[in-house]
Amino acid sequence: MPLFKTTDPFHIVAGGAPIVVGAPHHGTRPNVEADLGTGPIALALAHALDARAVIVSDLRRTVDVNKDPLRLGANVRQHALRYQNELFRAGPRLILEIHGHVSGQYAVEITTGFDLDATAPGDARFLEKLAALKQALAGALSARLGHAPTLGLYPLDRDVKKTATDTFTFQKIRRARNLVGFEWYGLHIELNAPLRLKQSADFVESLAGAFAASLRAAFDPLPLATALIPIRADQSTDTLLTPRTLSVTRAPEKHLTDNLALVHPDELTHLGALDGDTVILRNGYEEIRSRVAGLKTLRPGQVALPARIRRQINLNEHERVTIGRPGMRSTPTVASSLSGFVVGEIRPARADCLWLAPAELSQLGLRPDAPLTLQGRPETESLSAVSLQTDPALSPRTAALSSSLTERLKLTLGEVVMLKPSVP
Repeated sequence: MPLFKTTDPFHIVAGGAPIVVGAPHHGTRPNVEADLGTGPIALALAHALDARAVIVSDLRRTVDVNKDPLRLGANVRQHALRYQNELFRAGPRLILEIHGHVSGQYAVEITTGFDLDATAPGDARFLEKLAALKQALAGALSARLGHAPTLGLYPLDRDVKKTATDTFTFQKIRRARNLVGFEWYGLHIELNAPLRLKQSADFVESLAGAFAASLRAAFDPLPLATALIPIRADQSTDTLLTPRTLSVTRAPEKHLTDNLALVHPDELTHLGALDGDTVILRNGYEEIRSRVAGLKTLRPGQVALPARIRRQINLNEHERVTIGRPGMRSTPTVASSLSGFVVGEIRPARADCLWLAPAELSQLGLRPDAPLTLQGRPETESLSAVSLQTDPALSPRTAALSSSLTERLKLTLGEVVMLKPSVP
């Protein structure tokens, strides 16, 4: 399609619904490492949903734009920054990405990009929508295409191969849901080659139509911009019994898909835990519940974690993580606790400023111009003496940051920033 043969690798189409469809790896040339044919499908789906489209063409060999920009080289980082900011502009409530695979377990593989906890109200709601989507999509694909491609949807189907747990887009969605309570939904959609390559325009329209009808059946009505879901920190926080701070290493390959923390048997004793007990792994303000088990081949002072867990709480190998058994819950005071906000706007201001809605200041017991300490991701340094301003146009739990702040904190739109009143 001539549409994609432009000097700018980004092709962006506006939409009216709070939905965005991305194709970060679209390829236009054979024999180039890319997801050939995903751009037209993403555009057709965006049109069917009245969604914003963000198509990136022929950059896959140079840079993977849906990876964490901080972990990319300085010469290509700007492409990932642009993709992330374009994808999360205007705070979409449903974020879809179209990819192509050649080795998946199913012809169509869909994933949330992170695990869900059925005991958490927000995650339980997400799981219900995923079950509705799977049922609707199986019938829609069969009816519109004349055959039924195999379909797997993670985490409902644990044997889905393309789980996208290292995709920055969906880790941002997870943090916005879990740390702030934003009712955002995201789906990483992988299509095999027969569904993407050498297909007619009518086939592409039929495929997009099947997805659009099924997504509407599962997700309509989309949540309002003001919708929030419960998060554990709203009520209480878990204390850790006999916590240990351990060095992170890789778990053996056979535990690749397990929610399991492996430690030396001596560490089990220090934790007061038995094989199979529940523990909390905490990295800064991010945490995950996991089972724990002993492994004699590990050294004391180490914890072996599958990649899926490391990504879930933003850990690299050789970094340190705190692990402990969950204890009694306590309610943190406003003055001593961090509060999370999603970065909804980046404003061209030189001073280090953060804007919140007046109601948020009232709830936090803060006044305009109060000094704040801000924390971006757990691995980045916090910033103090940030000026606080008000803006009644901002939505609940949304912050606007000056461009100087986002540069210093290395944040993009859609990421979570944690704030705390500065101590005089």
